[in-house]
Amino acid sequence: MKKTLITAAVLTAFAGAASAQVTLYGLIDASYGKSLLGDVFLNQKADFHSGGDNGNSEGNSTTRVGIKGSTDVGSGLKANFRFESNGITSDGDINNPTIGRQAWLGLSGGFGEVRLGRQDSVSFQTMIDFDFNGASNGVSAGGYAAVGPWLPGRQSRSLQYISPSIAGATVQLGFQPEGNGGPGAENVFSAGAKFGAGPLVVGASMETKRTDTSKGFWSVAGSYDLGIVKASLSYADGGKFVDGGTGKGIVAGLVAPVAGFNVGGHYAVNSDDNLKLTSIELFVNREIFKNTIAYVEFGDWKTDLATNPYDPAAKTSGTGAAVGIIYVF
Repeated sequence: MKKTLITAAVLTAFAGAASAQVTLYGLIDASYGKSLLGDVFLNQKADFHSGGDNGNSEGNSTTRVGIKGSTDVGSGLKANFRFESNGITSDGDINNPTIGRQAWLGLSGGFGEVRLGRQDSVSFQTMIDFDFNGASNGVSAGGYAAVGPWLPGRQSRSLQYISPSIAGATVQLGFQPEGNGGPGAENVFSAGAKFGAGPLVVGASMETKRTDTSKGFWSVAGSYDLGIVKASLSYADGGKFVDGGTGKGIVAGLVAPVAGFNVGGHYAVNSDDNLKLTSIELFVNREIFKNTIAYVEFGDWKTDLATNPYDPAAKTSGTGAAVGIIYVF
């Protein structure tokens, strides 16, 4: 009898797996060049790179692989999950932790979606579309000037709610408990909202401080599509650098379709007195084959201070550039 019940349970599990929509997906970024990180902080020369090199800081995007699934569980609800690797390096290694980008379980329906696990921050999910070059690993002006409106990184043990779109508006909420996060860990609350009406899109996000020695974060952004060109402007405040924050400042961006190419750039300024950072980013990309994008990008970074505020031994200015291919499957 016991063996019969076990067999029935196994068959039921396989039947459930067969009915689930499970997808293997990934992205491969192969480039030649060097990032702003490689030039300013690591004193590297240009080289061939995977999007997982230097802690995911080379090329435009992070080389990774993942699996995601969705199952109808009845009553208009779906159970969803996603597991996604961290960056895969040129040597074939996977940056630690191995499943470092996404590892969550969720439930969705007419009410929206709830997720629990490791996932992108609410600010990132709400504000990333205001970066026209996808927050480039190697040359992101907003990232390297530390004023990108999407800046707070991923969170583990994060409970998030994503509302359905209502009249062009969406809301997202997040909570990460202090739990067993170690000395100084704080309960973290986050929220984001975005609204689109025709060519205009506006958004805002906030996150409370993650530790007692860090600072909270908030940002606002807007973009407008004129047809021949799309423009964006954002402001982010991550608190004073001397108090454990990331500074404050703006990012302005433009992108336009030119003869089948996307041509654009960003200009970012962090006005914190203890950072005084300026960064410029230029990019061109185009889909050359199905699911295959070719890109060229360039970045310039500098601080007006006498020494690098992050590392006194590093340069106070530098450039980065990459020519690459992104294949998505």
